[in-house]
Amino acid sequence: MGILDGVLQRARKSEPVDDRTAERVLDAALQQAEDFGVRRFTIDDVARRVGVSRVTIYRHFPKKDVLLSALMMREMHRFLTKTEAVISAQPTPEDKLAEGLLFCLDFLRGHRLLNRLLRTEPELILPHLTTKGSPLIAEARQWIAGQTRAEIEAGRIAIPDLEVDIFAELIVRTVLSLVLTPETVIPLDDPAARRRLIDAYLRPLTQAFRPPS
Repeated sequence: MGILDGVLQRARKSEPVDDRTAERVLDAALQQAEDFGVRRFTIDDVARRVGVSRVTIYRHFPKKDVLLSALMMREMHRFLTKTEAVISAQPTPEDKLAEGLLFCLDFLRGHRLLNRLLRTEPELILPHLTTKGSPLIAEARQWIAGQTRAEIEAGRIAIPDLEVDIFAELIVRTVLSLVLTPETVIPLDDPAARRRLIDAYLRPLTQAFRPPS
């Protein structure tokens, strides 16, 4: 199984850490990985950042791989929770698509650890986002398809069921492309240009799926 296989499903099922010491350890682990990557990541370095002993960390995370896995789950859970909150707060399907997509791009393109790994240790993560990315793409497609089917069931959009997965995968692959290759003429960093982008390309897409009056 790849490092990212099943990560969305596991993250959605994971419970937030409710132990203050464990949370501090995860915060320090994130900072350590952001600064030095994963290959140079050690429990000793994390312990020094937190100001606790290795034994204290081992009580919560018995080994390095367990700590890194818990860190990955926390970051993915944070991403999914925030994305779903953004989507659910939008009043229309057009807004859900536009604001959800833009939030995903902002979050992932600005994630320090993800960008660190892509820049300095791509062999650890890049294959699971490209040539070996089918499992992750399938999970993300399923998640977006679920959001889309909820809109269909609520009567807010009308898409033939066979096209839902196609629609979802187009979104997934768009996000992946813009995260992995951030240089683009698409104006993602200009608020006014982003609004024009939404109005010109994203709103017509969902408006085409409006159920007949």
